Amino acid sequence: MKKLKKTFLGTALVGALIIGGGLGTYSWFTAESTAAGALVNGSLSLGEMEQLFDHQQFAPSQLLYSEWQTINNTGDLDQILRATYTHEINKNDVNIDKYKVGYTALKYKEKPDEDVLDDQKYELEKLLDGTTNPINPMSVDSADVEVVTGLLIDEEGTALSNDNSSKTITLGDGDEFWTLDSDEYIEIVFGVKLTEEAGNNYQGVQYDAEFKVEAKQTDDGAEYGSD
Repeated sequence: MKKLKKTFLGTALVGALIIGGGLGTYSWFTAESTAAGALVNGSLSLGEMEQLFDHQQFAPSQLLYSEWQTINNTGDLDQILRATYTHEINKNDVNIDKYKVGYTALKYKEKPDEDVLDDQKYELEKLLDGTTNPINPMSVDSADVEVVTGLLIDEEGTALSNDNSSKTITLGDGDEFWTLDSDEYIEIVFGVKLTEEAGNNYQGVQYDAEFKVEAKQTDDGAEYGSD
C-alpha cells in the first residue's frame, strides 16, 4: 500500500512540472516609450579681410585711405566683436602719435551703394583735417545702415614700447555697434595722416598697421582669452 502511494505522488509531480512549464509560453501585456534627439553645435567664424594699404613716399600733411575692409559673420551664431588697430614705426626717436588715424564704419544687412561709401570717406577726411575728438555716430540716407566715425586718439591707446613707437587702440570697446547678427556685415575704412608737425627726423620712417577683429558668442559669461 505504501508503495502505491509513492507511485501516485511521482505522477502528480510530473504533471505539475508539465503545467508549470506550459505557463512560460504565454504572452503578457507590455508597453514602452522612448525619446531620441541630436544636437549640432553652431559655428562662430569671420570672413577674411584684405590688405589695409601699401604706399610709398608718404609725407607730412598727406592723407592715405586704407582699402575698405568687410567684417563678415560667416558663421550661424550672433557675435560680439573686439576690434583693435595696432600701428608701429621702425624708428625709436620719433613718436607714433604724429600719425593721426581715423575710421568710419558702416553696419548693414544689404551693402549700400558706392556713393554712400564715398560720402563716408569724405566725412572721414573732414574729421582728420583738424578735429581732435571722436564725433558722434552719423546717419546716412538709409534706415538700414548704421554708421560710426571716430579718431583713434592718444587716450584710447596702449603703448607697446617705452619709446611710444608702437601702440594698440581698441575701437568702440563694449559698444553695441560692434555686434554682428548672423546676417550682418560691417564695412570699415581707415584714414592715416602724418601731421604737419612731423619734422625731418620722420624721413624714411616705415609705418606698419594691423587691424584685428575677434568674435565671441553673445551668451553671458563668454569671455575673450587673455592676450
